[in-house]
Amino acid sequence: MRISPSVTRGILPRRALLWALVCLSLHAVPTAGAEPDAGPDFPGDTAPLPAELEASDAPPSTGLPTVVDTPGRIFSGPLVGAATDPQRYLVFDALAMQRNNALKDGPLVVENATPQFTALQKNMLQSTVAPGARLLYGDYGSDGIGWETGYLGLWNMYSKARMESPNSLLQAPGGLGFASTAMQNGSEGDFTGITSLQSADVNIVFHQFDGGWNPRSPRPSQRVSWYDGGHLDWITGFRWAGLDDVGILGFTPADSPAANTYKSHTSSNLFAGQVGVRGRMEFQEWALESWIKVGLAGTSLSQTQSFQDQLAPLDPFRPTGSSWKGGLGMVADANLSGIWRIDDTWGFRFGYNLLWLTGVALAPDQYNFSASTSPATAIDNTGSLFLSGANAGLEARW
Repeated sequence: MRISPSVTRGILPRRALLWALVCLSLHAVPTAGAEPDAGPDFPGDTAPLPAELEASDAPPSTGLPTVVDTPGRIFSGPLVGAATDPQRYLVFDALAMQRNNALKDGPLVVENATPQFTALQKNMLQSTVAPGARLLYGDYGSDGIGWETGYLGLWNMYSKARMESPNSLLQAPGGLGFASTAMQNGSEGDFTGITSLQSADVNIVFHQFDGGWNPRSPRPSQRVSWYDGGHLDWITGFRWAGLDDVGILGFTPADSPAANTYKSHTSSNLFAGQVGVRGRMEFQEWALESWIKVGLAGTSLSQTQSFQDQLAPLDPFRPTGSSWKGGLGMVADANLSGIWRIDDTWGFRFGYNLLWLTGVALAPDQYNFSASTSPATAIDNTGSLFLSGANAGLEARW
């Protein structure tokens, strides 16, 4: 069982006080055969008794020291530094996060009926929970100025929706559904989205540690005897985030084994200067930690669009087109985690995360539903991606 340093903090002052009282008591009893002093030399000493009183009134000696009821000095120095402040830390978290649909409202599949109506639109798409991982390593340094580096990855966030029409009336919206034979007369219309996200950052950390338990602290939490210490870290550095988004819109004609597809593939890279703050409080076998980091980013965006016609694989309605665009965006994330401290080094973490990117290109926003046969080169860079989910893992601090 781990015994926290805070357990001994209340014991040591009491032992010191008792030892001081015993020493004062022994000093107050004259040594046998010694000459009496002229007067007390130390707080708690007593003046020697006259010989006649000593012979008549003094109690017989028992050979044991007599405790004298004298005031003792209570320790009033700063009780700071009893808790340790590990200089290095390593964090591994397994992530499970879900994408919140922040796509622009717009049709993806319509039914060519009278009147025509939307069968599937962008804001109807729902994403699955994606697995991921986070790694973080840092060193506070000996003077409170340190560094850290981290990585975050989320993979295979799927979103899928399918509509069916017994009369094979499903088609792409706009002029495309009438101009392209591959994008009309579908018995099924479906959309499949696949999203992946990776991020890495390098930061300078300005570290502060409050020293742990201190009964004279103005902070109520620091006066609790089982308080083991608080950290405050100011963070500034560089962050990169890469978002890869794929959208496949398909229409399957009646009695056809495969769908004709319209595919959009986007890549968004954000290069940000970021600032943040992280706080941590440790209470014996538990700790609570939270951070928030925000960065303003320059963006590099690219997209590719292609058609696949099962009846004319070598003659698509539009040739494949690609383009690039720059812009501005933002990347921000926040975390709140509880830690069960297994021992003085290791801890088990569990918590909740938020992640937000703006100024990115999302695949469904790039579709060109016009009747034009020219390659689609325009990029919509006004998309945003919001994710939330849980984390669980291990940390080491030494």
